[in-house]
Amino acid sequence: MRRRVDLAVLGAALVLSFATGVLSLWVGERHAAIVVFVHGAAGFGVVLLVWSKLGVIRRGLPRRWPHVGASLVAAACAAGLVGFGIAHSAGVRDAGPLTTQGWHITFALALAPLLAAHLASRPALPRRGDLTRAALLRTAVIAAGAAAAKVVFDRGLGARRAATGSLEQAFPAPTVWIADAVQHLDPAAWRLDVEGGRLGLADLARMPQHEWTATLDCTSGWYARNRWRGVLVSQLPLGQAAGGASIEVRSATGYSRRFAVSEADGLLLATHLDGAPLAAEHGAPVRLVAPGRRGFWWVKWVAAVERSSAPSWWQWPFPL
Repeated sequence: MRRRVDLAVLGAALVLSFATGVLSLWVGERHAAIVVFVHGAAGFGVVLLVWSKLGVIRRGLPRRWPHVGASLVAAACAAGLVGFGIAHSAGVRDAGPLTTQGWHITFALALAPLLAAHLASRPALPRRGDLTRAALLRTAVIAAGAAAAKVVFDRGLGARRAATGSLEQAFPAPTVWIADAVQHLDPAAWRLDVEGGRLGLADLARMPQHEWTATLDCTSGWYARNRWRGVLVSQLPLGQAAGGASIEVRSATGYSRRFAVSEADGLLLATHLDGAPLAAEHGAPVRLVAPGRRGFWWVKWVAAVERSSAPSWWQWPFPL
């Protein structure tokens, strides 16, 4: 009975840690603190439960020897997942071609299908008779222990981080999504497509300029606070097209994000960063600044801003 309950709790902790990990990449800093804390506590819960089950795992390996390869791969992914997660929380930012958080996410994505297959082939769901007061108390103790471990780690070894868990960086690193390559666009030839026609950099320069200090928080695990200058999206001649449920900002690469029309005053088409014109790797000639949203909303190399008939929520939560 105890083994079934522990395995069910372990499965719940794994699901919770994965779900909150995904959610933490989507929410902005204002709502991220509780999500990140639960994610870390669930991770420590997994570590505590796995540690208590190492004897069971060791005794089961001889019986599963023909399939031990998959188990070893899963174990390696789990070790990498935990190790890089702890390294990131302790303040280590870069590890080879990826950040430590990037490796953490990579191992999580690799481990997820392996664990799903394992749990599907060997379900250990508790039965009605397993859900006793003692089992619930044991689950509560494990949850409290995991939360306490998270607090102790953060206060003892944890680095200074944003509410999202990101580490501070002095200057935004050039970051591209998926297969997007840096676009070297000619500022003189660049044009922004809007409903009212096409605008060049000179047209934007004649509009009222706004300068914001905003935090770019990248899902690869870093954040930077800088000064951005440009034109509000609400200043563009977008018109009041019927059925325009959202505003779509599209990159020269084809990548795009949609925003509610009511957010137009809170979106900046930036042409300058810290007083200097944008560099190509940072989205020149124009990139979107969307304070309060994670980095993948800050569209680079903006080529078009148009009304869309689709609602702002009708899009992938992450760039695919």
